[in-house]
Amino acid sequence: MALQKFTSTWINKVPYSSNRTLYIDSSPDTKFHECDLVLIVGKQSKTAYLRHRPTVNGIRKSTLHKIGDANVIPLYDLKQEYEKQVIQIKTKESPILVEKKFRDVTLGHLIDFYLQNKSSSDADGLVRLKSSTYTDENNRVLVVGDVKCKDLDVFGVKDILQDDVDKGSLYVANQKKEFIRRVWNYALGNHKSYNKVLKLVSNPATFSMKDWVGFTKKASTIRLDKEDYPQFFEAVNSLHRSDFKDLLYMFLFTGQHPYSEVCMMRWDQIKEIDGQYWWLMEEGFHKTQYAHSFPLHPMVMDIINKYKGSDETYVFKNIHSKVYNLHNKHTFKNILRGLRKTHNITWDIRCLRASFVTTISEIDLSFRSGILTNHKGQNITEKNYIRGDITYYDFKVNMINAYMDLIQDKLNETSRSTST
Repeated sequence: MALQKFTSTWINKVPYSSNRTLYIDSSPDTKFHECDLVLIVGKQSKTAYLRHRPTVNGIRKSTLHKIGDANVIPLYDLKQEYEKQVIQIKTKESPILVEKKFRDVTLGHLIDFYLQNKSSSDADGLVRLKSSTYTDENNRVLVVGDVKCKDLDVFGVKDILQDDVDKGSLYVANQKKEFIRRVWNYALGNHKSYNKVLKLVSNPATFSMKDWVGFTKKASTIRLDKEDYPQFFEAVNSLHRSDFKDLLYMFLFTGQHPYSEVCMMRWDQIKEIDGQYWWLMEEGFHKTQYAHSFPLHPMVMDIINKYKGSDETYVFKNIHSKVYNLHNKHTFKNILRGLRKTHNITWDIRCLRASFVTTISEIDLSFRSGILTNHKGQNITEKNYIRGDITYYDFKVNMINAYMDLIQDKLNETSRSTST
């Protein structure tokens, strides 16, 4: 048994053998998970086979599927038939050859497809990942977006992450790994042609960062307690741009995901039902598997109404930027850095949703803030108010009104301290 890059010239010259000798093609274009193109040479024959070696119940099983006589059939045709048989084995469908232009699908293609179809708050990170470079095991400098998916395995992904690991930037390395895992799975489930290639190999970005480098992603321990709301409002009110102020208020007032929900709020999602305004988030908006309805308090509507006429689609269109159409985490990066210097703040954007959940839960023990943040499994049986398509209509409105009453009290505290 020997590895050899198959060429027509080599096949013609390889000597016959009294002992059957097996050669395995090392060409990249014949590499599939658990499958090899092999040539068995005997006394008077040179025959091409597909060797299939699946693992069944922990035991490697090897079977040979005859392709044809290599002395008679050209190598190109042998490879074409090999590919057909591989697809047939993997998909258990009729043998359809994957189109050549999709056989060389890259990570860059997967990222582009994901961004074309998903409104991702991580769009900038995905774009940077696509154009970033890394050094592989052969000391070649490669562009991440140019890596062919059929050639990528766990060790290739680790090569992509290695520079960040060496610098101690384990959070960044983990984020890149998650990006690759995410776009791979999305293309696998949503792109018919990419699927034919990706399902032949395992997702290479599903390994454990803890087992590899001891990294475990931990929830932020930074908090914004309701007692600190006056300081929050004082710091936010010092900002020079009203859209920054309004969005920070919206993050705290609604408790929804800041960049992937609040910043992406659309006008067609806002409806008035029985005198109450609602934000109706459709199934699939952001990461939600279910439709979600959120009551908009008059103080929130006052903010929203400021932006009527600024954009036909989005409420909070970033009209001041030529780079980003919508606000994202990069919008607030420098803002928060400045507030840390001028007001010594300890909170960040992640705190605001957590503070919303905690504060509402503390106002009344019967409240279930998870209903307002679209968390399932809240086990509400006593106050299951449904009106039209709105689930927990009165319960949600009651919780928001109680929460916003507390907010108004904290705003009043800020006003009193400022006036004195």
